[in-house]
Amino acid sequence: MLDPTATYRTSQVVSASRAGQIVLLYQGAIRFGAQHLAFAERHDIEQAHKASIRCQEIVTALRGALDMSAGPIAVQLSDLYDFVLQRLEKGNLTKDPRPTEEALQVLRGLLEAWQDLAARPAYALVDDPVEPVQSRRPMSTPEYAGAGAYAVSAARR
Repeated sequence: MLDPTATYRTSQVVSASRAGQIVLLYQGAIRFGAQHLAFAERHDIEQAHKASIRCQEIVTALRGALDMSAGPIAVQLSDLYDFVLQRLEKGNLTKDPRPTEEALQVLRGLLEAWQDLAARPAYALVDDPVEPVQSRRPMSTPEYAGAGAYAVSAARR
């Protein structure tokens, strides 16, 4: 039987730009992280674990897709992914919501940078490579600085 939701999601992923696909991955990771928190709050440990693992799998895939030849920006982003994975794992093991909330905060900041990038026309990436990395609001930690710049280099490929 045809699942209309699955068909919609598949067409959404297939038709999205590379930056748009990465936005969808971040949204999925954030959704599963939030589900982990909700299930943990209800003491549904099995579902909380499954949601956390799905979130971790997406972050692992994002880290695995990095082009490390992009330089220090890719290294910074890889370090951020490692931090996020460590916090997700700790939140899953301890059932303490704080580590997962910290991971989600980082993912939301990265999502915002990628959304800004994905919203720009393709020509803006070539004509003005610095501007797309600027967020509407300043990012709160120095580690975030590389996310948008990496997004620019990844979107060019």
